[in-house]
Amino acid sequence: MAIELELKEMRQQRRMKFLLIAVLVGLALFFIAALMHIGAGDAEWGGMSVSNVTPAMRMEFGIPKDEQGVVVNWCEGEAYKAGVRSGDLIKAINNQKIYVLGDFLRVARAVSQEPGFLLDLLRNGQPLYITMENKLGLHDKIKKMLNVGPKTGTMADTTRTAGQPQAMMPAAFANRSPAETAEAGAIAPSNAAPSNAPQVILPTPKEQGAALKELVEGHWLGMELIPTTPELSKEYGIPPDTKGLLVDEIALESAESGILAGDMVVAVDGFATPDLLAFTEATRRVKNRHKAQVLVSRRGQLIEFTFSSVRTLGFSQNEAAQPITPGALSPHRSRNQPCTSCHIIMITGGQLPTDAGDILPSPPPIVKGAVAPHEDRGRCNNCHVILKKLSGTAF
Repeated sequence: MAIELELKEMRQQRRMKFLLIAVLVGLALFFIAALMHIGAGDAEWGGMSVSNVTPAMRMEFGIPKDEQGVVVNWCEGEAYKAGVRSGDLIKAINNQKIYVLGDFLRVARAVSQEPGFLLDLLRNGQPLYITMENKLGLHDKIKKMLNVGPKTGTMADTTRTAGQPQAMMPAAFANRSPAETAEAGAIAPSNAAPSNAPQVILPTPKEQGAALKELVEGHWLGMELIPTTPELSKEYGIPPDTKGLLVDEIALESAESGILAGDMVVAVDGFATPDLLAFTEATRRVKNRHKAQVLVSRRGQLIEFTFSSVRTLGFSQNEAAQPITPGALSPHRSRNQPCTSCHIIMITGGQLPTDAGDILPSPPPIVKGAVAPHEDRGRCNNCHVILKKLSGTAF
């Protein structure tokens, strides 16, 4: 009898241990799940509910670790009709970067939903560019005027009409940017259009947000700077952790300072310059001075140079990428983002057909002994034909 009681007690103790272990495991899983969702938060705008990215969301929706943005929890109405889906990562609105929920709220407050806006998304690890609009907007204007793609600007209509070439299928658009589709061959070049085709009138540069495009080049006192890339860093021996702008050309005061092409400008007068916007702000701080210190990294070695000018230093002037035509091939290697992040689309007027800098002037002939028609640029006969010497001149 005593043995049976002892065995019964041992069985009860084992059951209690198993129960305790199960409770502890359950609590641990609960706390892990809770920790993975801490800080998610949410906000509603444009028919979407979004939240910060959590480790659980990255696992569930296949979001790479290096991608930043906010995740769409659910969507309805115009957002759903435009093609937005739960699990999409919103990386930018109207080319304004979104990293966390606070950025989303800040940009959303400044964006008008009436004319429509552009969403830069990531879905299942793949980039997607979608137009959200309450009426015919930028994206559909371009599609309609070029007579390609569905008129609604959504991804739902994938029907091909009889005789329509495969490259012109609406599905080829997938609501991407016009330039993305042009690169894929969905839009025929404008010079290949039939003679009876309607005249294409693209949205104006203002409608395309020309002033909001990503900056690609800066100029200051003869120095031309560009953001670096992994390929450029490898080519010019730039340490991967260097934050700055690559000098790809020098002239004027920058040449006198001692800075060389290939240097990385990391600070101006103590103000860090990791990108073109920061560089512009740094140069604005010294615009009324005649001297400023510029810190560069030359193959990993930090060197400080003095910029000086007889005039005031002024500040950096920046450029976006040149306009491209509908159907044009990409002007460079892929930058893993829509062409319209940097370029606007124009048929004519965006740039001269031949670079004016490549056309040499034809200076008029001059008479030997005449007063030079301009400032000293070297030997006159390098450019001018020298005519017969006039009597009584010492030239």
